[in-house]
Amino acid sequence: MCGRRFGGCDVGNFFRWALSCLLLCLIVLVCAPRVAFAADYACSEVDLTAQVQTDGAVAITDQRIFEVTAQGGGRETLKWLYDGFIDGAEVTIERVRMAPVDADGALTAEWTELVETTFNLSWRSGAGPAHDAWAYDKFQHSLYAFVGNLPDRVVFEVTYRVTGAIEAFDDAADFQWLYVPQDYAVALEDVRAEVILPVAADDTVRPMENVYAWGHGPADGTVDIRPDGTIIFDDPQVEPSMYAKARVMFPVEWLTNLSEAARLANQGTLQYYWTSEYEAGWVDTDTSREVIRLGLVMGLLGLAAVLLVASLLVWLRWGRDRSPEFRGDYWMDEPEEGMAPAVLGRLWRWNHESPDDIVATVLDMVRRGVLVARDGSLAVGETVPRRGVSSSEASAALRAEGVGEDETPLRGAVSPSCDADVAALDEATLRLLRVLAPGGRALSAAQLSAVAHEHPRDFLTAVLSWQRTLTALVEPWHFFDRASRRAQHVVLGAALALALLSLAALIWLDVQAGVLGLLAAVGCGVLGNYTMRRTSEGNEIAAHAKALRNWMRDGGWVLEGDRLTPEERAALVPYAYLFGVLKCLGPLASDGDEAARALATLAPALSKSLDEALRVAHQRAEVS
Repeated sequence: MCGRRFGGCDVGNFFRWALSCLLLCLIVLVCAPRVAFAADYACSEVDLTAQVQTDGAVAITDQRIFEVTAQGGGRETLKWLYDGFIDGAEVTIERVRMAPVDADGALTAEWTELVETTFNLSWRSGAGPAHDAWAYDKFQHSLYAFVGNLPDRVVFEVTYRVTGAIEAFDDAADFQWLYVPQDYAVALEDVRAEVILPVAADDTVRPMENVYAWGHGPADGTVDIRPDGTIIFDDPQVEPSMYAKARVMFPVEWLTNLSEAARLANQGTLQYYWTSEYEAGWVDTDTSREVIRLGLVMGLLGLAAVLLVASLLVWLRWGRDRSPEFRGDYWMDEPEEGMAPAVLGRLWRWNHESPDDIVATVLDMVRRGVLVARDGSLAVGETVPRRGVSSSEASAALRAEGVGEDETPLRGAVSPSCDADVAALDEATLRLLRVLAPGGRALSAAQLSAVAHEHPRDFLTAVLSWQRTLTALVEPWHFFDRASRRAQHVVLGAALALALLSLAALIWLDVQAGVLGLLAAVGCGVLGNYTMRRTSEGNEIAAHAKALRNWMRDGGWVLEGDRLTPEERAALVPYAYLFGVLKCLGPLASDGDEAARALATLAPALSKSLDEALRVAHQRAEVS
């Protein structure tokens, strides 16, 4: 089909580019810690209570409500991470139990105790025991619960103890608790962590004087120090890529049963002043980072909007083709006299390279007698003169299905004088054929495949050299508006830069901003690829080519093809191949259609062989 092609590359090429961007995004989503895969459950509520003991240990109760989304009552593996305590702290799981709950979180049945089982390293990959149980991976600080037939809403309660969790200094005790480590399988909703301090009977809680508390994690989290020695950390939501951490300092004298070793471990160190300064600096840094992050997000979105509007303006200025003088729907002659079919192929495909141009050139050379196609083999000559090419000077041979070995070689009308561009393309094609039939005087599909397998780089280099020759012949025609080409390169470059910035934002700044930036980049890319337009001359030739395609496609060849001579009908076959309407030419059964019929038979066989050989050559060149 004709239709509107993207400037410089066809629609398929652009979609391959877009698919590459999508694959890159998927790779980023897989590798980036900001994105989590969907699990078969969601965690709608987390309630944590940490009771600080006077001996420096902490007893923690962890309750979480899960909403199971999987159907069929299969088995689930739930995971908790208990990490981030100070060096030397030791976690001991005491109990794991579960119970169904209603929408308000109230129990609807009795608690079910899960039994402990020895952890198996293979369970890290998702396997587990066949019965309901829990196991603790102490090397990765991970608790696993293996359960089946879960209700739609269920609460799990984990009770554990952390010995050595408090760090004692001369003036203060320091408790650091990573109550939501990073990289959970799902987001944790409505997280509430409560730290209960062992307030001395003869002392009181004075917030930010003798009891300090800081929270790190989501920006919307809150910290509340209460007079009874309870500190509440609230986080509406903690994404899998985020974490939530509590730090509490209180008088070391409240730890009345602290061991002598723990008390002397940091002797001579005062903590209140330095920690307060450190945390204040942390808060300032976090605030600055958040301001910078928001500024970058707004800058990215502003840049995306500006580039999208600018791309639209550029398209309005250059992206619309000029109206040709020729307005007909049908045309039955060559689009431009003296123009090689391959040159028209570049115009048809908006200058995109294609092996179809090689096939069309070979068809045209066979029609003119420069090449001879018969079943089996063809002779390879030395050179092709620029003028007066005759069938006796034929230089190569190609297998043509449907032409018998004893039949006369296919020859069309030979022009008494070849155009210089046509002759140059003939010579380039002959050089290519000599590479494809090294040391021989014939070329067949089998030999084409053999060269692709044995000499893939030579094969690809020869094809590339042929395409460069064609490019050099296309440029003087000035098919495409140079100003629009420059504008297209600018827009596509801006789209690529915006896509890279958006990917960076997707990883490090904000997922929504990154996605919006990528969408804007795709929009700029689409507008950019539609920006290049043909010149008036190029558009005129393209209009005749489109009308010729319509004439062939809509039955003109069959209904009124007798108005053309056999030589003229044969000359149109390469164009029918380029336009993809070869099957619309009909059975080609008339007496004068031998040449056209042979070309129509040769085209698909040669196209299939060349495409397969190019595929093999690319694969083997990459491997080697």
